[in-house]
Amino acid sequence: MYSRVTLDEVEVRDLDATEPSLKAVGYELRPERMRPNVWVYEAGESSNRHYQREQEELYHVLSGRFEVTVDDETFEAGPGEVIVVPPEAERKLTATAAGEVFVVGAPNAKDDGVVVEE
Repeated sequence: MYSRVTLDEVEVRDLDATEPSLKAVGYELRPERMRPNVWVYEAGESSNRHYQREQEELYHVLSGRFEVTVDDETFEAGPGEVIVVPPEAERKLTATAAGEVFVVGAPNAKDDGVVVEE
């Protein structure tokens, strides 16, 4: 069996104490082995600097421009770019222009992220 949804069908959710907003693709599709989401950023919003205990993460920039920091390296990323980050690497995204990032974490490990104090 398969699941299917368009991003236009997925409601944008504001999360407590978290920027950016979230389109919970994984909640809609319920995959067993991965955690897909679309993060929706306004210009200037940032994710928390964090790493994962288990999940490798894939980031696909759908729209906008982002400053991406992985460990001690910072670079720009725009539409069409895809980045894979291993679990133990610290990462943070900051929107330099409003946009959306499709993020897939695998394996599907709930509450796997660890926020790093800056």
